[in-house]
Amino acid sequence: MLISHPVKAVDWNEFNTSVGILVQKAGGVSTCSGVLLSPTVVLTAAHCVDGFISAKVSNSENLSTSLSYTGVKRGEMHPGYRGNLPGGSIDVGLFHLEAPYPLNLNYPKISDVNELLPFERIGYGGRSGRNVRTWVDSVFQVWFGSYIKVTDKLGVLGDSGGPVYQRQNNVLKLIGVHTGRVIGMSGNLESTSFVQPLGKKEMDWINHQVQF
Repeated sequence: MLISHPVKAVDWNEFNTSVGILVQKAGGVSTCSGVLLSPTVVLTAAHCVDGFISAKVSNSENLSTSLSYTGVKRGEMHPGYRGNLPGGSIDVGLFHLEAPYPLNLNYPKISDVNELLPFERIGYGGRSGRNVRTWVDSVFQVWFGSYIKVTDKLGVLGDSGGPVYQRQNNVLKLIGVHTGRVIGMSGNLESTSFVQPLGKKEMDWINHQVQF
């Protein structure tokens, strides 16, 4: 496991519904991240679901060496997804699993964003040649259309779809999903990332798909 902050003590039991996802598409296998909303439903980014042929998920610490995967039977994208259009597309998707995870995991409570509070997220992106569950912190910068721009220079490929949290009144709340690093005018990655919040439009659709 990795931690972006040198003195941050992470209670990984809080994040035991976080998952890494191996997604087979026409161009090959890619990695995404996500979070279990229920024993059989994973929330992730719509662009992870888009064009998928097959997928499997694991909540193991190290996705690169995991021997425990659960297959995906179908995926869905929010009808407001418009492709790679930051701030103008709802980048929310769901994977429905072939078999359930245990009921005693810490399934997340969902809330609106508080702009004054810091963010925490989990990602399984590739770092040092491994896809290891990683905790990253960030802070609010500005609204960018329907997205939130946050300071985050540690986003890498494979973090997309990972859960973004805030501690509101000392309770860990899921407030969105990581959609990716910001690409500047020169084509270089900036030290910022986008978050897709879980607002009313997103939650109305999720609640229609998932029986909590």
